[in-house]
Amino acid sequence: MTIAITTVFFIACIGMAWWFKKDSSFRPREFIAVSVFWILLVATPLGADGVKKLQDMISNGTRSGVDTVDSVSSK
Repeated sequence: MTIAITTVFFIACIGMAWWFKKDSSFRPREFIAVSVFWILLVATPLGADGVKKLQDMISNGTRSGVDTVDSVSSK
């Protein structure tokens, strides 16, 4: 895991904790289930590889969009 992925994971954990704290129908089992899901999804080597691939796809799409806007605005 890189620092960026770890940071996103940490922010997501804080957001979930705050959301569940504010939710009046909060159930600890739900929090544990969602936490385990995110840990398995992001914090394992397989999950981290998947997140890295997703980041690369988003980065490539963003780069393509910026290049398109730059080429259109320069004409």
